Amino acid sequence: MKITIDSLERIWARSVSHSMGKTDHDAPTVPILTQSEARISLVIRTGWVLLHVGACLGVMVNIIHHW
Repeated sequence: MKITIDSLERIWARSVSHSMGKTDHDAPTVPILTQSEARISLVIRTGWVLLHVGACLGVMVNIIHHW
C-alpha cells in the first residue's frame, strides 16, 4: 500500500474528528477511509487517548505525593 500526503492528511483529519472536503469548493463531508487507513487512524487516536490518560495520572500522582 502506498501512502501519499493526501492520504496522510485525510487519516489525520479523520483521527481528530475533523470533516474536510476534497477541494476548496466542495462541501466538507466525512471522508470514508480504507481499512488500512482506518487502522492507522485508530493507532493515532489510541496514542492520543493514552497521552491524555498518562498526563491525568501524572497530575493525580503529583497531587497525592505533595498532599
